[in-house]
Amino acid sequence: MRRASAFKACRKCKYLVQKKETKCPVCGSESFSDRWRGLVVIIDRDSFVAELLEIPQEGYYAVKVL
Repeated sequence: MRRASAFKACRKCKYLVQKKETKCPVCGSESFSDRWRGLVVIIDRDSFVAELLEIPQEGYYAVKVL
């Protein structure tokens, strides 16, 4: 993964995307924040953690979006 500062977080689903992205590939939102904390990596969408956090697909997610 690249430096954390190279990403922004979707305010709706917390998915992390590169700063150049304009639309979230997970939920379709166009609202992002450069201020986020923590990182969760989901490698299996059927895992306990993914279900607990209601994460629909694999990828990098912010724990908290500010």
